Amino acid sequence: MPTPMSKAPLFESVQDLLLHRPPMLLLKSVVDWSEGELEALVDLRDSHLFMDADGKIPSWVGIEYMAQAIGALAGIESRRAGNPVCLGFLLGTRRYHAELSHFDPAQELRVKVRELLRDETNLVLFKCELYGGEQLLAHAEIKAIQPRDVEAVMAQFTQMNAV
Repeated sequence: MPTPMSKAPLFESVQDLLLHRPPMLLLKSVVDWSEGELEALVDLRDSHLFMDADGKIPSWVGIEYMAQAIGALAGIESRRAGNPVCLGFLLGTRRYHAELSHFDPAQELRVKVRELLRDETNLVLFKCELYGGEQLLAHAEIKAIQPRDVEAVMAQFTQMNAV
C-alpha cells in the first residue's frame, strides 16, 4: 500500500508571498487568511528606514503596510493557482485616516485587508485597517491591480517615459 503524500504548505514565510526583501519587506508574518481577506503582523524593525529624528514612524507609512498586505494576499492567490508570485501596482488610496501622527516602533501592529470589489481587468478595491492591539489606528480604501501581462505594462511604461 503506497504511503500518502504529504501536501506541502502553501507558504512558509511572508517572503514566499511578496517580491519585497528586507529592508523593504515590512510584514513579519501572515496571521490569518481566507478567500479575499488577510491579516498580517507588521515588522517594525524593518520600518527603521522611515523613522523620523525622534525614532517614530510617520503614520503615512501605514499605506505601505496595507499595500504589502494586499500583495501578500495576491501572493497566496497566485500560489493557490499554481502560479509564481508576480508584480502588482497600487493605483490609489481613498480616505486614508490615521488616528495618530506616528506609530510607536515598540507597539505591535496588525494590518487587515479585505477585498470589496474586483472587475474583469483584475482591478481590485480593498478595505484596509491597521490596529495596535484592539485599537484601530488607521484605515483606508486602496485600489490595486495585478495585470495579467506585467511585461506588456512595464514595456508601455518604459516607452512612455522614454518620450
